[in-house]
Amino acid sequence: MKDDLYNDALDPIVKEAIRRLPQKLLDERNFRIVRALHLSACHRVLPKEQWTKFEEDVPYLTPYLDEVEKELDEKKKWEEL
Repeated sequence: MKDDLYNDALDPIVKEAIRRLPQKLLDERNFRIVRALHLSACHRVLPKEQWTKFEEDVPYLTPYLDEVEKELDEKKKWEEL
């Protein structure tokens, strides 16, 4: 999924958004990442029937990223007062 490409090591906003994910979404994300790393290490390609379909690729992390960004903006506004 496209949102699996966000790297929490590089961005604290992404790290916080990932921390807020429900456990089920986090487990699914981790499974996809581990599977991708394993396949890459074995120099193999995921079978086509297991590929994520375009309709299924929903931005599951984006709402959490938006929420964290809004909170940070609000904190900055309060600090300016």
